[in-house]
Amino acid sequence: MSWFGKILGGGIGMAMGGPLGAILGAGLGHTLLDQNAGAGLRMARLSPRETRQTVFFTATFAMLGKMAKADGAVSAEEIRVVERFMTERMGLDARTRQLAIRIFNQGKTGTTPFSAYADQFGQVFAQEVEMRVMLFELLHTLAVADGALHPEEDRLLREALGPLRLDPGVYEKLKEAVPDLQKQYAVLGCTADATDQELKKAYRKACRDFHPDTVVSKGLPEEFVKFAETKFKEINTAYEAIREHRKTAS
Repeated sequence: MSWFGKILGGGIGMAMGGPLGAILGAGLGHTLLDQNAGAGLRMARLSPRETRQTVFFTATFAMLGKMAKADGAVSAEEIRVVERFMTERMGLDARTRQLAIRIFNQGKTGTTPFSAYADQFGQVFAQEVEMRVMLFELLHTLAVADGALHPEEDRLLREALGPLRLDPGVYEKLKEAVPDLQKQYAVLGCTADATDQELKKAYRKACRDFHPDTVVSKGLPEEFVKFAETKFKEINTAYEAIREHRKTAS
């Protein structure tokens, strides 16, 4: 039985304290038993590994919900980022996606501070910096999905650094990388939320449009042919840069 199946099967026999326990309980429709447990965790029917999976799952979608609503409205680009994460990165089945969406919506509308979720996640994964960095990078990806970083999104990201036990330099490196990546996506005529298939389709179309042979066949001036050759090189450079970034981030 998967960890998700155990959660459903355990009912209120499974209890997880702190703000993550509260939002998980709301998502499951349960009243959890140990509301006074603080950030401590108790899961009678889950193994330590499954406990950590549940913490990661709950914190991720609760914080994504808060980040998506930070600028006042959830954009279509942000929804696509979350959907892609659920299906391509996590491979969630339909029932698990439903729970993820409920937690996302609870996080979006709830009053629990963003930092409270980050702090509980930071405690549980205190020894795994890669997990804390991965969560922060995902939050950042969502924040810039619509092509701009809203001041409130920036504030939440900065607020999360302390509870997640991350050096501010982690955020600065991400911010430095964004303009260049945005430029590469623009070269291909798509955005960062494009799927791998959509990215490849955009790349192939751009190659066809700007291939020197295509330009020559249209009888365009020599100056334009030279421009097309330069553009064709930019397209290939952009595609390889994006692929490499996605490979590193996956």
